[in-house]
Amino acid sequence: MGKEFSFQWHLTDLCNLRCKHCYQDSYDNRKDKSFDDIKKILYNLVNYFEKQNFETVSINLTGGEPFLFPHLIPLLEEIEKIQVIKDVNIITNGVNFKDENHLKKFKRLKYLKVSLEGATEKTNDLIRGEGVFKRVISNLENISYPFLLMFTLAKYNYKELDLMYRLAEKVGAKGFILERFIPLGEGNKIKEMVLSYKEWYDVVERISFWSDGEVEDLLPYKAFYVDFEKNTIWGALCNLGESCAIMPNGDIYPCRRLPLILGNALYDDFSIIYEKIVKFRDNFSRNKLKGKCRLCSEADCIGCRALTYSFFDDIYAEDFQCWKLQI
Repeated sequence: MGKEFSFQWHLTDLCNLRCKHCYQDSYDNRKDKSFDDIKKILYNLVNYFEKQNFETVSINLTGGEPFLFPHLIPLLEEIEKIQVIKDVNIITNGVNFKDENHLKKFKRLKYLKVSLEGATEKTNDLIRGEGVFKRVISNLENISYPFLLMFTLAKYNYKELDLMYRLAEKVGAKGFILERFIPLGEGNKIKEMVLSYKEWYDVVERISFWSDGEVEDLLPYKAFYVDFEKNTIWGALCNLGESCAIMPNGDIYPCRRLPLILGNALYDDFSIIYEKIVKFRDNFSRNKLKGKCRLCSEADCIGCRALTYSFFDDIYAEDFQCWKLQI
């Protein structure tokens, strides 16, 4: 199997919402790049991937709100020319679009990923703002482009799992994604909303029920994708070393929730940055981890380093959200 890579590209900080859990702490376009610079960033990465014979590269375009970024469509047009990029998704809050039929000309664009914070108006609007739930649901009912729902799980919404499942089916989503809340930026103000290990266990137990699997088999996974099209549930391992996040100014993080700068995609040689990305994952050998994580026998799991960094300013600390370590 050939080499694969994925990256999440934050095109702008500009956003039309002020979500309480957001990992941003600014919402303007001062860091946005010109389209010439956007192309330089794109081809800095692409030239490396092609030279190194990567088989598959996937991109998530996001913000802020990417539909507010003036160069989104020209960027998609540029991506269409690039063979190594196999698929692109757009992560959006769903407020700014009504019918995105014009996106159908982009063959590499796979899904719109639409964020909600709950399966009910009350829960969602508590975090995303009054009236947002109704507006997004109305928009989804009037578009024909394939989409997924995305939910960030925290204390205020994790008990709505079954309702999330039914909502995704009702609005015609191709599936939905479940991720955990990691406090960063604005989200630092509501750290108390992070799930406890018992609450995360309840989530995983429910997902195991949906999948007719064993809860212990789902331990290493940091997120889940309920795929209606293939009638299956995919677990996502920590992808440190196989992905990165690009910020509006070009800075590259090993993970969007780990704001540690490894280089700049506009100004630095990506071959050097890529080596740093790979070596960053190598930092987390078992003997470097602390607490019970050091003694854990789960080979595919290194805990969530972003979570420990957020709470303890320590990327090696014990992952307090892991139920295996606590039960």
